[in-house]
Amino acid sequence: MEATRIQAKAVIKVVAISLAVIAVAAVLVIVIIHVRTTLRWLFAALFLTLALNPAVDRIQSLHIRGRHSPRWLSILIVYLITFAVFVFLVLQVVPPIVNEAENLGSKVPGYVHDFKEWANQNPQFQDLNHKYDITGNLKDQASSIPSDLGSAAGDVRDVTVSILEHLIAAVTILALTFFLLLDGRQQGERFLTRFDDDTAERLRRIASRIAGVVKAYVSVNLTLAVAAGVFTWLALEILGVDLAVTMGVLVGFLDLMPLIGLTIGGVFVAIVAAFHDFPKSLIIWAILFVIYQQVQDRVIQPLLYRSAVQIHPAIAILSILVGAELAGVLGALLAIPTAATIGVLIDEGVTWRRETSGTAEPPTGGAGSDPQPEPAAD
Repeated sequence: MEATRIQAKAVIKVVAISLAVIAVAAVLVIVIIHVRTTLRWLFAALFLTLALNPAVDRIQSLHIRGRHSPRWLSILIVYLITFAVFVFLVLQVVPPIVNEAENLGSKVPGYVHDFKEWANQNPQFQDLNHKYDITGNLKDQASSIPSDLGSAAGDVRDVTVSILEHLIAAVTILALTFFLLLDGRQQGERFLTRFDDDTAERLRRIASRIAGVVKAYVSVNLTLAVAAGVFTWLALEILGVDLAVTMGVLVGFLDLMPLIGLTIGGVFVAIVAAFHDFPKSLIIWAILFVIYQQVQDRVIQPLLYRSAVQIHPAIAILSILVGAELAGVLGALLAIPTAATIGVLIDEGVTWRRETSGTAEPPTGGAGSDPQPEPAAD
């Protein structure tokens, strides 16, 4: 009877603990759902901190009048350089594309007129045109293009609202990054003083490995983006296509977006090549781009990621897909360093367990008992 009562109490205790764990997990899920935007901003700030920290350290190490530059000034210089590069890229891409779009809109009616002249001399096309009025429809659509381009300015309001939302997010992330760069290292050292020397050294090693992973990831991404931009520029220069520099910058910028960035850039270039010399330039660009994309995705990128980030190509692809599903472009951008960070944590956890199990094996007897003699050899 007593045993039954003890067993019932144990069952009730297990059930109560399980319900408490489930309740805590549910509360955490609700909190994460409500603050997911803030968490995304925080992860982005941590990523930027680790990515920009080497540049900040390099500028801070420079001597100005025999003294090191202040940390806050080094951060601001890195911010200004990054912003200047971004503005330069935007100016290299947006104005030429807008000008070409305006020129195209004004030339489309002439293209349609030439097509109509060709169609009038083609008996087979005349039969189709008589049935479906193809040239008439094309003429109506072409004449409406300039007005459509003008009315597109009405959508600027919605675009402005979206830009303001992203601007608020960018300012928040940059502010968090600034303070993390300013004294994040000192705060981390203060936090490590709460642990014993061995644990503090292990945590310091983990942080150093994670920072190395992010630095390697940023270096690989920038290298691939520059290579894609140079390839695009050279290919379009050889083909004699206009906007070679603009398209090179655009492809390099889009290639920073994992998984789909290079493909999107290739499609933009294909459109430009088609308007320049159809179908010759389009076909040649498509062949060159497919070859380059396959070489980069299947040879260069996996080798660089595997050697620099220490992550298997299959895991890299899966992490990008999961990150894009969870947080869009930002999730895809942070997917590979996040997966590599998890790999570092698992590796350190396994190492810690191996070390502790090898140095602190539990005794076979009771506490304070004498060690058991070794069995005699046969």
